[in-house]
Formats: sequence, C-alpha cells, structure tokens
Amino acid sequence: MCSVVPCGDSATIEVLPGDASIWIPDVEERSRSPFLFTENNLGVPEKELRRSYLFAVPVFSAARKASGFHTLEDPSNHTMSSAIQDLIDSSAVLILMNPAHQTALNARKQLVAQNLINVGEELKFTAALLSSRHCCKQGELWYHRRWLLRRIYPVPSFPQGLITDMILDSPNFYLPPNDLSAEIHLVSRACELYPRNYFGWIHRTICILSTLVPGVHSTTSDVFTEIFQKEISSVMQWIESHISDYSAVHHLRTLARLTEDAESPFLPGSLLLVFGHALTLVRAFPEHETLWQYLRMFWDEGDVAAAFVASFALPLQRARMTEQESESPSGVQHACRFLEWRNQRLK
Repeated sequence: MCSVVPCGDSATIEVLPGDASIWIPDVEERSRSPFLFTENNLGVPEKELRRSYLFAVPVFSAARKASGFHTLEDPSNHTMSSAIQDLIDSSAVLILMNPAHQTALNARKQLVAQNLINVGEELKFTAALLSSRHCCKQGELWYHRRWLLRRIYPVPSFPQGLITDMILDSPNFYLPPNDLSAEIHLVSRACELYPRNYFGWIHRTICILSTLVPGVHSTTSDVFTEIFQKEISSVMQWIESHISDYSAVHHLRTLARLTEDAESPFLPGSLLLVFGHALTLVRAFPEHETLWQYLRMFWDEGDVAAAFVASFALPLQRARMTEQESESPSGVQHACRFLEWRNQRLK
C-alpha cells in the first residue's frame, strides 16, 4: 500500500476542500497522483482522503493481525515485512483523517518502540500533521508528540544524593534550547491556524517546564532566566495581536507562578511589565473579556492600580448607571464585574 502521507518529506500537510479535479485540472496528471506536493508542502483533497481512508481501514486491521501488534506478544523479532509497511502506511492515512485515532497512534508507538519507525522521522511526521488546521486542535496528537520527545530527550540521571530543584508536575523529558525553540514555533503556527488552541498552549507550557526538570537547571541559573524572559516577552507580543486568546493568558500566568519565587533579580521586574501591559490592553480594548481576565491575573494594588480604577474603571461603571445599557460605552459590564471582584479581594 502506498501512503497518502509522506512521513519524512513533507514540511506541511493540509486537507483541501473538494476533490482532486478542483486542484489538478489535467486528467493525465491527476491519474498519476490525486495529491498536490509543492515546495515540500502536501495538499490532500478531502474527497481523496475519504476514499483513501475507506481503503486504509481494512488494510490497517489486516496488517495489525499479520504483524502481531494486536496481541500482547513481544514483536521484537519483527522485521520490515510487507505487513509492517502496510501498518505504517495505513496508520498514517487513518491519523490524517482522524488525528484522535488512538488505535493507529498506539500502533505507531509500538512501531517506534521496536525501532521499526525511526523516532526522528515520526517527530517530523507529527510536525507535518500539526501544521494542518484539521489536526492541530487534537490533544491526542500533541500527546503523541510528547511521547516521542520523552524517547528522544529523556531526563538525565544523576548520582544519588545530588541536590536538585524539584518542580511539581515537571515533564519527564528535557528539551535543549534549540529544540525548545522548534516546539514553540510549531505551537505558534498551530495557534495561528486554530485560534485559542488549548492543547497547543498546554504543549507549549509543558515544553517550557521541561527546562526545569530536576537536576538540569535551577531557577537561579542564567539559562532559566534567559528562557523565561524570552518566553514572557514573546507571549506578551502574542496577546497584543490575539486579544481573545485566553489560553495564551493562562500560559503566561503559569510562567508567572514559576517565577514569582525565583531568586532572580530580573524576573520580578518582568512580571511588573506584564501588569502594565495588561492595563494598556484593557484601556485600548475594554470590550474584550479575556483582557480583563488578563488584568485580574496580574493585578497588583498600588498607585498605578488605583489610578487605573479612578480614571478608567469607575467612569465606565458610572456610565452604566447614567445611560441606557445599549448606549453604554464598550466594556462597561466587564468593568463592573472587575470592580466587584476587586472589592471582594480588598475585604
């Protein structure tokens, strides 16, 4: 069986609406291949994908049985037989059609574990899938990628008795800085394709946490400070252009919790900048509830906060009292809820 999805060659994959005739008018060319492959980017017409899926389902089932991966037997003696190749190809089609296909994902995990699929090539394959809007919103596919990262970048072992910083819920893999940048780039692309991509941001958070696995970096190290300063700045810029992305705000708050107690002279100042950033965005876009939540997360009572309440929040509240709700300035309801929250906080 020939796979629809080239596992190692395609930089991006996208499911295209319609059938191949829309995208490849030439009949002879279409008969050779109903898929588009241009500048390392693969386009799969939706109708062709559905046809391929219907063909791949029985192939996958038969290949699992023939290869022994459907049983509990140890497949360590498997070689690259035709059944194994069919399993690799058909599972790729099933996952492109249904990125949450656990049986296909688990089959590929077994193949990776037995070195029948190169783990680096599988990482490229998932990156290509996650470049598609159709796939990048599926949490199962992001988890599959982290499973691969754990195999490629296991946490280094340390002698007993070595004092290390213990970070709760830290992932069991460690990403070097260059590979961390690649994961952040992948998530950024996925979040552009599918706005407010919760699973993408969770993946980004876990990858950032991987820099704090026990024994690799402490919260006082220069590497930690550089990574977190860069990430905080990057996410602030993201929020400026994606002002409804609550998942990005939540990610930033997670970073803040890690840095609040860090013994770094730079990180507390970074968090003060975040508070000022939230104030600026709320003033500019008061109608967006996400930004008011952003402000709450980083609220810091003081002169700046008091000035914001007096000059902006309270006037909005008064506008609600003096005008019809339909004629009130944008953001009035959010301002009123914010003031109620602040009053409760001050009690």
